[in-house]
Amino acid sequence: MTYEKSMLLEVIGDTPENRVIDFLIEGRGIDYSKTDIAEGCGLSRPTIYKLLPGLIKNGIVRIKRKVGRITLYQLDEKNNRVKALVKLEEILLKESFEEAGAKEAIPASH
Repeated sequence: MTYEKSMLLEVIGDTPENRVIDFLIEGRGIDYSKTDIAEGCGLSRPTIYKLLPGLIKNGIVRIKRKVGRITLYQLDEKNNRVKALVKLEEILLKESFEEAGAKEAIPASH
């Protein structure tokens, strides 16, 4: 999977932590393994192993469930910082759609 930088990362900065948060925002409601997160973010698994404890401690990510030996993680949408980032993502998407619509509405000059 090729990682593509989102509008949210352009605003908040493209750091490994922000990539994980952005990936989980995009997949809200879905739980992911560490491997899923690493592949989705374009990061190595060791990087994910280093980042997740801090994100969990800060209430950004939560352990959703365990399936055998695999732990699955999810964005903690009850966290106020997460709520703010989700809202920012929605605003950026809305603006992007509005800009795309405005470009289509402008007739091409002959």
